[in-house]
Amino acid sequence: MDLRLSELQELIRDNAEEFLTREVPADRVREIEAAGEPDEALWRQMVELGWSGLTIGEAYSGQGASLVDLGVLIEQLCRAALPSPFQQTALAASVIERHGDAELKGRLLPQIVAGTIVSPALKEGHGPLFGPIETAYDGAAVRGEKRFVEFAATSDVHLVAATRDGSPGLAVVSRDQPALRCESVPSIGATPQAIVRYDGAAADGWIEGEEAVDYMRVLGSAITSLESYAHAQRALDMTVQYVQIRVAFGRPIGAFEAVQGRCADIATLVRASRFLVYELLYSLEQGVVDPLQAAKVKAVAARTVTDTTNWCHVLHGGVGFMAEYDLQFHTRRGKEAALRWGDPRESLRTVADAALA
Repeated sequence: MDLRLSELQELIRDNAEEFLTREVPADRVREIEAAGEPDEALWRQMVELGWSGLTIGEAYSGQGASLVDLGVLIEQLCRAALPSPFQQTALAASVIERHGDAELKGRLLPQIVAGTIVSPALKEGHGPLFGPIETAYDGAAVRGEKRFVEFAATSDVHLVAATRDGSPGLAVVSRDQPALRCESVPSIGATPQAIVRYDGAAADGWIEGEEAVDYMRVLGSAITSLESYAHAQRALDMTVQYVQIRVAFGRPIGAFEAVQGRCADIATLVRASRFLVYELLYSLEQGVVDPLQAAKVKAVAARTVTDTTNWCHVLHGGVGFMAEYDLQFHTRRGKEAALRWGDPRESLRTVADAALA
């Protein structure tokens, strides 16, 4: 895979960076965090820019971009530390377009392009990401419980992993109904999450097949691995800039060999993560859905963001541990990404099980 950005990807990156720098300064990020829900005005702006339909085909009013193009945009959202339903909606849109039937795609994809927010709902209890699905769909209603569903209380639609007559699939469930109840749960990254109980919630559609569920699992893991990389990269960039201006003993601390060595070690890990996550997105774009590869990438990216942000705080010294300093955004969001869609321990267990099989 060629990691050099195409002209389109450079355009996506530059336009996103310009927009987010102008519209989403750190103070606005703090306001969005405090509100505990998406910024509706900001979401409408993102929709008007065409971001909501970036990877959706032109036949459904989208732009038909690739998953790698999507990764470039998500990277900029992470660099701005913006808590947004964009990633989860883009994930759901890709699943629907690749595995939904013609009626569902024709009905729902144009709505997503127009701004409908979708929350994938997969995780159940404390079981593994690729474990059995207990939520049931009887052809009309969904019954079960999902955990850590992001933006569950404010999204328009939930895409719920369930089983129908013993066969796995995904149920399309409108959020605004009495049989769907959300219990908010706190998260280290301050992204709104909830435990969702579906007590006979009516479904508006069904995507049949384990392939659809596996695709959602693997793409979800790939996106959150990308988020881990992006937060690690931003934390590293902030640290490299800081050590060049922070003076100790009459010299910038970046002039000391120990600091240089530590920054070089971090940069090596971050660069490796970038290659792995974009290669995974490229493979998915080519139709290769490999849960084992996704687990390997997730394990590396999750460990990288944790180690990177820890060392970035150390290299910043006291200022790095202040809530008023923006480095903490990437530490918290990075830790959250490391745990989302399969934590490092679960990812390593998947790799170990495959090696010992």
